Amino acid sequence: MTKAEILGKVALGALVAAIAQPAWAQQQTNTVEGIEDIIVTARRTEESLQTTPIAVTALNAEALTIAKVENVADLQATAPGLVIGRGSAGGDGIVFVAIRGQGNLQPILANDPAVATYVDGIYIPRPSTGMTDIQDIQRLEVLRGPQGTLFGRNTTGGAINIITNDPSDTFGGKFKAEYGNYNNLGIQASLNVPLAEGLAMRVSGAINDRDGYGKNLDSGRQFADNSSKFVRGKIRYEGDGWDFTLTGDWNRQKNHGQQIALWAFNPAIVPAAFQPGLTAGLLTKDHWWGNTATGIALNAGTGALTPEAQALYGAKPFNTLEVYGFAGTLNVEVGGLNFKSITGYRHSMNYGLSDTDGTAVPLLGTYAGSGSYYLSQEFQVSGDITDSLNFIAGAYGGKESGYEFSRSQIFGGLIRDSNADVTNKTLGLFAQAYYELTPSLRAVGGFRYTWDTRDSVLHNAQVLGRPYNVPVAGTPTGINCTVTPTDPVTATTCNQAQNAKFNYPSWNFGVDWQASDHLFLYAATRGAAKAGGWNLRAGGLPAFAPEKVKDVEAGLKVDLFERRLRFNTAVFHTWKSDNQAIVNSFVPGIGVTQYIQNNGKVRIWGIENELTAVPWEGMTFTVNGSLQDGKYVKGTFTETQVIAGSGCTNDAGVVNGCVVDLSGLPLLQLPKKQLNVSATQKIPLGMGTLAVTAAYAYVGAQYFDAVKAAEQASAATKAAYDVEHTLGRVPGYGIFNGRVAFQLDGPDIEIAVYGRNIFDKKYLLRRFPDLYRTLGIAAAYVGQPATYGVETTFKF
Repeated sequence: MTKAEILGKVALGALVAAIAQPAWAQQQTNTVEGIEDIIVTARRTEESLQTTPIAVTALNAEALTIAKVENVADLQATAPGLVIGRGSAGGDGIVFVAIRGQGNLQPILANDPAVATYVDGIYIPRPSTGMTDIQDIQRLEVLRGPQGTLFGRNTTGGAINIITNDPSDTFGGKFKAEYGNYNNLGIQASLNVPLAEGLAMRVSGAINDRDGYGKNLDSGRQFADNSSKFVRGKIRYEGDGWDFTLTGDWNRQKNHGQQIALWAFNPAIVPAAFQPGLTAGLLTKDHWWGNTATGIALNAGTGALTPEAQALYGAKPFNTLEVYGFAGTLNVEVGGLNFKSITGYRHSMNYGLSDTDGTAVPLLGTYAGSGSYYLSQEFQVSGDITDSLNFIAGAYGGKESGYEFSRSQIFGGLIRDSNADVTNKTLGLFAQAYYELTPSLRAVGGFRYTWDTRDSVLHNAQVLGRPYNVPVAGTPTGINCTVTPTDPVTATTCNQAQNAKFNYPSWNFGVDWQASDHLFLYAATRGAAKAGGWNLRAGGLPAFAPEKVKDVEAGLKVDLFERRLRFNTAVFHTWKSDNQAIVNSFVPGIGVTQYIQNNGKVRIWGIENELTAVPWEGMTFTVNGSLQDGKYVKGTFTETQVIAGSGCTNDAGVVNGCVVDLSGLPLLQLPKKQLNVSATQKIPLGMGTLAVTAAYAYVGAQYFDAVKAAEQASAATKAAYDVEHTLGRVPGYGIFNGRVAFQLDGPDIEIAVYGRNIFDKKYLLRRFPDLYRTLGIAAAYVGQPATYGVETTFKF
């Protein structure tokens, strides 16, 4: 019997138990308190989690505290089908969120993430904000599957919906202090103040400083440390039939470099003079948290460069992230209808210097980052048309303007410059209606149409800090400006303008049935799209079009045995076309480069289960997990490899350009197995309550890079491709976490000790292999070591 069949039988068993449960429940006399109901806004309106016809995981403030969720990266252990990658040359703040295999490993400014993040209804466009602090949260929801009608921005895989605490009419607050190993010192505070009748204010903030998890084996310089500051303020007025909330937040984080080391190198590519230094810097179990990274190497030929360019030579690894924003939300009730206006402004700045080889050898250092602002406006109207028919409709518009740069030094040479200015605009109109066919049977239909404009201007140079119009050998143009100019090139002007427009629909049709008070079933089919964009680092390539996704999903949600057992399950099948695939191909005028193109059709399927049980007084036991798989449709995914003397010619007329069918490669960021288990026992003890939590989180193997050599390639080349393909796979891993807390009955004080990765598991977050193309190395990003600490929380 396959694992999918086993999980299917578990779901069927839950259905049978739900039908038979009332007779069993009548015989129970146990007064154990049941599982609480959770109100979610997964469909832009408040409703019970157990009657929401989509797959959604909801975490309240207590669950977030117990799981110690402090940023989006911590969510991987809380929801099935959700994986979050780390490790990027573009800065330490970037996270790669994927749900049901829908992700994006190149979320540049002209290419959006596949999983949207919303904070209080405001879309957060840049994944660099993924590592910002999550503080003073009322609830966090993970929506799985396409949500293209109501959450319209790029929700092909799902959405993360964060709802912060609103001001209330009760004076109160919270203060929390924490200290742990690596000198981890943290302080959090929140204060709620009623100001007048219907008017209240809430302020929250946090400061955290921590030494580095790693240390440079040569210099002793720390890395993977953290210095973070966060503040949020909200003011809310509730009038007669209307309310208005104004929010502002700011977060800044700094560290001295990423968790990176050298896994392997290729002697056939790396110069012999570099090989002893690379050998000395290889990652080992004995020095899992050590590297010898030095950053950008000094170069004797920098005298003619600008002072800003000269300052980069000799710079050490670092990362800086700063985000802030403002939002205003207005709700008005008029004539039985609800009108809502959501206005948002978000600013994001993320940059850092990464030593990609992680050694003292000047093989590859990259200074990269981006900055942007995003202004958005959404209008909604909702209400009841009849007793059986209600709706929500609206319009959404957004404009993002910003810049992105990547400045790299290869083999100790002069720094190359790739940078662009980008403007993204979007407009969408949407409507969704719900109709009660019977008191227990309901149908839903929704539609959105989106118009996108994507404009970019490239300013790429072979040598950073030299005038664009000076001669430089080896470039396609013969001068320092390496783009195809749309304006005359001058000493300070190097522009290649690119403009594109896209439009596409999204839709949602479904039916749900409240079969009994404790059994809810639903089925739906949905369509969504991820916006198109540009390859900023490979000028001259056409824009890639939107990636289109459609799916079918069916699920059941069951509360059994007087709400002492909750079981939710969903099965899904997804079809993706115009797949935005990362390929490594030869581009005339550029050479071999990595870029995104619409290439390949994909199928993904799976099952997700969530179980919560309260088997006896004080015990809460939760399990969630997923089984999923997927593949490319045969013959739909190709790339071009240039092989001297092969005689191949591809469709673009590239001499010796051999077309390779890649449709047999595995999908990226799609673990086939995932399991999260947690148990909390609360024990009354004299003056308070002791709570003991143990948790285990396992995620299966994932591919972050997958390659295949052409049939015409030599045996040595094929062997190199095989090695790189193997290194693109990150093995699965499981970690144990725990927490012991004592809550006083009065005053309201909790003292807790915690441990994360208690057994100090050595695992990888990601590998970046480039053994055969340009660099001849494979870099590794390692996971966090064991951390532990004590925290005290006082509420009033």
